[in-house]
Parts: sequence; structure tokens; C-alpha cells
Amino acid sequence: MATRFGALSHPSAVIAHDAEVFHRAVLRNDPRNADALLGLGVLCLGAGRAGEAEALFRALVSVRPGPEASYHLGLALTALERPDAAAAYRQALVFRPGFPEALCNLGACLNAQGRLDEAGRIYRRVLVIRPDHAEALSNLGLIRQGQGMLERGVAAFCRALAVQPGNPDILYNLALALGAQRRLDEAAAAARRAVAIRILHADALSALGNLLRELDRLPPSIAAQRNAILLRPDHAEALNSLGNSLHDLGRLDEAVTAYGRAVASRPDFTNAHWNRALSRLLRGDLSRGWDDYEWRLRQEGFQAVGGPFPQPVWRGEDSSRGTLLVHAEQGFGDTIQFIRYVPAAVARGWRVVVEGPRPLLRLLGSLPVPADRVTLVAKGDPLPPFDTHCPMLSLPRAFRTEFGTIPAPIPYLGADPERVAAWERRLPPRKADTDPQGGLRVGIVWQGNPQAAVDRGRSVPLADFAPLARVPGVRLVSLQKNHGLEQLDRLPDGMTVTVLGPDFDDGPDAFLDTAAVMMGLDLIVTSDTAVAHLAGALGRPVWLALKAVPDWRWLMTREDCPWYPTMRLFRQTRPGDWRPVFARMAGELFQIMMARAMRKTGILVETAPGELLDKISILEIKLERIHDPVKRRHVETEHGILTRTAERHIPAVAELRELATALKTVNTALWEIEDAIRDCERTQDFGPRFIELARAVYRMNDQRAAIKRRVNERLGSALVEEKSYAAY
Repeated sequence: MATRFGALSHPSAVIAHDAEVFHRAVLRNDPRNADALLGLGVLCLGAGRAGEAEALFRALVSVRPGPEASYHLGLALTALERPDAAAAYRQALVFRPGFPEALCNLGACLNAQGRLDEAGRIYRRVLVIRPDHAEALSNLGLIRQGQGMLERGVAAFCRALAVQPGNPDILYNLALALGAQRRLDEAAAAARRAVAIRILHADALSALGNLLRELDRLPPSIAAQRNAILLRPDHAEALNSLGNSLHDLGRLDEAVTAYGRAVASRPDFTNAHWNRALSRLLRGDLSRGWDDYEWRLRQEGFQAVGGPFPQPVWRGEDSSRGTLLVHAEQGFGDTIQFIRYVPAAVARGWRVVVEGPRPLLRLLGSLPVPADRVTLVAKGDPLPPFDTHCPMLSLPRAFRTEFGTIPAPIPYLGADPERVAAWERRLPPRKADTDPQGGLRVGIVWQGNPQAAVDRGRSVPLADFAPLARVPGVRLVSLQKNHGLEQLDRLPDGMTVTVLGPDFDDGPDAFLDTAAVMMGLDLIVTSDTAVAHLAGALGRPVWLALKAVPDWRWLMTREDCPWYPTMRLFRQTRPGDWRPVFARMAGELFQIMMARAMRKTGILVETAPGELLDKISILEIKLERIHDPVKRRHVETEHGILTRTAERHIPAVAELRELATALKTVNTALWEIEDAIRDCERTQDFGPRFIELARAVYRMNDQRAAIKRRVNERLGSALVEEKSYAAY
């Protein structure tokens, strides 16, 4: 917010009315009275009647030309958002070259026109004249911020605040600059100070709401935005920001409503249309979501509407048997996901030219389409002739895609067979020591690009994958490239991850080795990265770890994925907490391993519940006392099978928990008795101590049998253990 001079004081309505009556009376008698023209013009400008003020100031310029007349004309033109305001300020400077207020306002005009270097020079002229000129310092800070010199911008705002510590506009600008530096706590503090000084500062309230959202403090962020909207119900930026915070909380219907109000206030508000698309798609409203999604093409950084091509955009019309250019956009994952539409376009009769990222072209070449119907071209290379074009992520709208009409059978991409064979020879063996069928090789990816805004909240610390590594028979294989590899150096105790070597996907072509390795893996577990899309496109089993409110394509509640049938979705239940996600994955993996083990033996035997709890208590004691890793894995496997069986069939009630605890106590005593008996055997001591230990065995076993019977009777078991011994 550039600060302009000429903000007028507002006299009371009575005083203003009386003054206006006076000036009009003077002008009726003397239409060229310069003082009356100036005074009435100032009153009109202060009352929001800038058009009338312009006419009065123009009359003043003709009657008494000079710096004040031209300066005030500039103020009126500025209020009318007229581009000739700068000329009026320049004329004022002709009369008075050192006029700081005119210089400042001229700088603001140049700033608004994007002429930052010129504006900066103007503000520096002001500071030569008056080094403590707060508005010039503040506006120079805005220039520095716009030029990317954030530190110098912050320094200028701080100098301005040293002159005017209570200026809420300067505090607001400082908050924006600190936010751009990601100094979020300091930025929020500056915004709070601005609001405390001027409680009706809607822009500062909205900025505070944005900063609180960046700090993941969503409820107070929503409160700040709502307060800004109360002050200015048509505040499009605040309405859009409110939608963002509601979206982040998963309150999608409310978010869509907020974005709709922003669009109603400013129909060409690109970001509000785009954000509404994301909320609509996330909640499954595909038809309206695709329509709003087209607004992405108007965002800064995206190509212009219609692309950089003179040919028309294809919007789903019937093919004229011509050539369609499909040009990739956004990330590698998006290209992998939406390349599926190319075979569908070919089926409609098009010849298709795909302009895509150079590193992906060899992978995309595995599409199941006739070679004479599709041409792949690297972005930036010369294109062959074509008749019409379509941005790749506009294809779902062109095809009127709903969940039941998503194209392309799975798999629609493939791995090079020679690479598959080569990597199969290099992959680590499965853990046959814990699973006669060879265990599971599980590929993992944990980190996206931390510099990308979309990665916020998506990546997972590698250490959180540790529960998967503890599942008997599972071997983790890293598919991670570039970011996050340093985490391999600080794995939790007991966690091992196989690394495939420096030549893994180190060439110019992306994902060729990754695709080949995936064909030799039993499962891929990944955060939301391009690897998830690759695994899905290859038809490989893939489990995707998702943050609480994920990217739009994963929807909000489904555990399956309509885009990739071989994918399962594991969602956070609390934002930022990955532990339950990976605990659930580990449980699912354990079930898979147990099912494999049970299929191998083929032996299923019913047992009494008392016997089951007895066996579990013995295994718990073994887990406490056995430290050999191989033996311990065997115990963990058996304990896992029996524990999950008990969870399914034995109710979790207090009485049964107490009986299970009693069984463990008895079995612990029996364990210690057996250890003592073995000590006697070792020392050949078969005297009174040995006899007492032997007697303790049958007494403890009788207690054990009685507890198991109580369990069986409590549950009405048809299987009841019976014993018959001579009385003692």
C-alpha cells in the first residue's frame, strides 16, 4: 500500500456544510476567487466527490497557476484513478522542484504503473530534501520489495517507523515485507500492531489472517478474515483468503461460498476462481470444478488464455481428422496423470502432438498408441504443424470427465524390459529367513521438493516409515532422488533402508530406472509425489500417505483412487501427525505377511479362547526376554498372528483382561521355575530345592488350567480343556 500525501482531514458534518455554503456563496459573487475554488475543491475531495473537485481545481489552475493548484488537481485525478495524475504532479514540481508531497505522490503513480526504478529515484529525491520523510521511506520500502530487495525494503520500513512509530499503514507494509521473507511471527506481530492502532484497518486484518494461515493457526486466521469482511463486505482479497483457510480445515462447502462471494465482488478475480476450482474438485464436484480450473491459465506464471499459439483451443469438439497439440503444464506428476487422455484423443480420430518435459519423453513413449498417430516433442523444440491445441490439464474438461468416465486402462505406461531385468539382478534379496515365500520388497519415497509451495505438509520424515521396517519379512528400498537423502544418515535404531546406488536414474531421462525397479517391488509406499503417479500409471500396488486435507485429485474421504485402481490412500486424521498413518500401514503389511505365512503352512485349527490367551501370554514373556534378532522376529510373527486373532474374537472387557494378566503372572512364574530347574540340572543338585521346584510346576499348572477354564466358561466356548490327575 503506497502512502500518498493529501489525505484530507474530515471536519464535522456541520462545519463542512457551513464551509461549503460559505465557499459557494463567495463563488457566486466571484467565480474566479482562487481561495474559494481551493477550499471548496478540498471539501468536495474529502466528501468523495472527486469529479466535482477536479473541475474546481482545473478552474483554480487557470485562475492561479502554481504548485498548490497542480498538486490538488493531481489528488483529484488520483482519486479518480486517472493516468494523467502524474502529469499534474510533474507540473507542480515545475513550479516547486523541491515539493516533497508532490514528489511522493508522483512516485506512487509511477509505482502503480510498474515503473519501479523511476519511482525509486523520485523517493530518493524526497529523502535528500527531507531525510526523515516517513512516507517517502515507506514508499521506497515498497519499491525495494517490488524489486526483490526484501532486506532493504524491511530496513526502509523500519526507518519510517522510527519517524512515525504509530503509522498503521507503514506497519501493514512492514508486515507484508516480513511475510515475504518468511519471518512470519514478526510479520504477524506488525500486522497486529497496525490493527491495534487502527481497529478498522481491513487490509491489515486480512494480512494478519493470511499470516496466521501460514503459521497453521487456522481458527484465528478465519476470525481475522471475517473481521476484515465485516468492515468491508466486498473485500475480495479477504473473502478469497477466508476461503483458503476454510479449505485448509476441510470445510469445503463454506470455502466455495467464500470464493463465490469474492468472485461476485470482483468477477475477474483469477485466484478466487482458481481456488474455488480446487475446493470443488476436492469435494468431487468435477463438472463445475473443471470449468473453474480453466482460470489457472490466467494466473501469473501460466501461459496466456489460448496459449502462445495462433491456432484455436480444442474444447472437446468432434475431430476433423486433423492434428491436436497437447502441451504439458505444471509438474511431472501432472503430466504422468493426464497423459492418459492422449490415447482417448487418438480414439476420437486425432493425430496428436505431445509437447512435454524433455526428461519425460522416453517414459511417455511407452503409451499404448500407434506410433504413427502420436508425436512426442520436447518443450522448446520446433513443433510440427497442428490444427488445434489443448493444455494438458484442460483435457478432463474437454472430455467432460466424471468419475465413471476417467479414460485409459491401467497400466497405460510401461517399463523397459531390459532395464527391468537388469535391476532385478541388482535388487536386494527378499527376507527368506522370515518368510518362506521370500518376504516383501517395499519401495519408499518420503520427500518432495521443499522449495515448491505445493509440497507444504505433503512430505513425510523418513523416520516415520520406521514401523514398516519393523514388520517381519519387509525390506525397504529407497526410490528417493535429490531432496531428503540426508535423512538416510540418521535412521532410527533398527531401521534399515536399501539404497540403489549413485547411478539410479542419474541420466537425462526421468524415472526410467524408477519404473524398472518398481516392476521388481511388491509395493510402493510414498508421500504425494510424482512417484505415486508413476506407480499408479504402471499398475503397481502403491500406498499413498496423504495430509489431512490433500491435493484435489485425491478427494477427501475415499480409501481407493478413481484415477489409479491399484492405489490405496492412507490419510492423516490430525493435521501434521503421520504416526497413525504409518502405524496403520504397518498393521496392513503385517496382515499381508501373516496371510502369506498361513497360506504356506495351510494349517488352520480351532482352539479354545483360554488356550489362545495362554499362548499369547507366553509369547509376551518371550518378547521381554529374547534378544536374538532372528528368534525375536519369529516370536513377533507368531505373536502378531495370535494377537490379531484374539482382537477379532475375544471381547475387550475388564474381566477378561484381568484373567489374561493372571495367566501371564502364572506363566512368568513357570518360566522362572524352569530356569531354576535347569540350574539344578547343570549343577546336578537333585536335593530338597529340586524337589520343591518340581512340586511348584504342577501347582502352578493347576492354577493355569483353572484360569483358562474361567476364560472358556466366560465366553461359552465349545472347546474346554480337561485334565485328570491324582489328588494331592
